[in-house]
Amino acid sequence: MLVRRGRQALGADRGALSERLLRRPLLPVGLGVVLFSTGPVVIAGSSVAGPVLSFWRLVIGAAVMGSLTLWWTRASGRSRDMVGWSWAARCGVAFGLHQLFLVVAIKATSVVDVTLMQVLLPIIVGFLAALLFAERPGLRFRLWSLVAILGAAMVVLGGATGPDGDPVGIGLAIANVAFYALYFVWSKQARDHIDTLPFLFGAVVAAGAVVSVVVLVAGQDVGAISADDLLIAAYIAIVPGAVGHFVTTWPLHRVPANVPPVMQL
Repeated sequence: MLVRRGRQALGADRGALSERLLRRPLLPVGLGVVLFSTGPVVIAGSSVAGPVLSFWRLVIGAAVMGSLTLWWTRASGRSRDMVGWSWAARCGVAFGLHQLFLVVAIKATSVVDVTLMQVLLPIIVGFLAALLFAERPGLRFRLWSLVAILGAAMVVLGGATGPDGDPVGIGLAIANVAFYALYFVWSKQARDHIDTLPFLFGAVVAAGAVVSVVVLVAGQDVGAISADDLLIAAYIAIVPGAVGHFVTTWPLHRVPANVPPVMQL
């Protein structure tokens, strides 16, 4: 009986903490943004090919999220339906393509060029949010979007034609932003159908399947990775991956779609 009461008290404390955080949803989103910001720099420090790094990052991420989802299922006793899993799968496909384009673009150009292309993210998300959630950005958002587009054009011009310019790399950087925007808005929709941990597990498994196909077709040797690069893959999978995506995805249903991308800038 004492054990049962202890568990009930712990559950009540967790519920109270969750409710307090959900009343301030931008706090966990902000933490996720900080964790995400470390990813591109770490990727640039790796020596392995981009698709191989993406493969191991997603394999490790699937193992981590699978373990957490198993624990969550046993602790909560909740079940999931095929609608929720289908949302996780489509988000995973978009996320897998985003990951591939991200790591390859960073290898081809630079962390600065790829990161600065994030100026396009609020614009793409704002457009999709207007279609999917009927969110209508005001005049200031539209004017700053114009400034962002001009800034992105300057990044494209400099990154494609500068001393170490690579127009293909810049194109991949733009594709990375577009697929992340798609993943983001779909994630917000998915939160109505599936809880955060199983959603992230399903998404990372689907993303891993996409990257595995690309690696197989390209003939990449996934075994040709050093211990240092494997540690980098583990860091990306756990810190910006598992923790960053959890704290960002969990409060999405309380946050307008175009706010987190602006915070990422």
